[in-house]
Amino acid sequence: MDEWTGSDGRVDVAAIMGRIREKIRGRRDRGLYTDEEVEELSALRLQAFADDAGIDPDLLARLMAPNHNWNISTDYRIETHRAGPAARLVVLLKKLVRPWIRLYTDQPLSRQAQINLYLHYLCHNLVRELVRLQIEHTAVRNKLDALAGEPGPPGDEASPGGEKGEKASG
Repeated sequence: MDEWTGSDGRVDVAAIMGRIREKIRGRRDRGLYTDEEVEELSALRLQAFADDAGIDPDLLARLMAPNHNWNISTDYRIETHRAGPAARLVVLLKKLVRPWIRLYTDQPLSRQAQINLYLHYLCHNLVRELVRLQIEHTAVRNKLDALAGEPGPPGDEASPGGEKGEKASG
């Protein structure tokens, strides 16, 4: 991920999108990608989305990590910033109150952790599917251009059938 960040720490979206386009052009004719390449393109797309949203690159790295240490947890450490005997008393009081607090907080926090994990997988799989569909779309468009015999620019409205109709009427 460091190769895509600039001197200001932000992800260079233009470089990422350029790399995605370069990979697509290189494999356009074949239309075949390995799962690792689709994952790499998906990761690049997620990085571009995160940069557009202004998300901290460190948080994105934690979100992309295979472990889920970014998610909330119902278990937490009890500590204080105080020093001396007052600190020990505060920690003792917090430990005594903790079971009653957890009666009210554990269920909503566990549910929120499950929702967060589900949405994480959902978004990641949606981006992966988006990349696969774009690859497939590009391959189909290239096959169509090859069958038509004239590779036109994307979005070109001229159809090869119109030329045949002109020759027949002429």
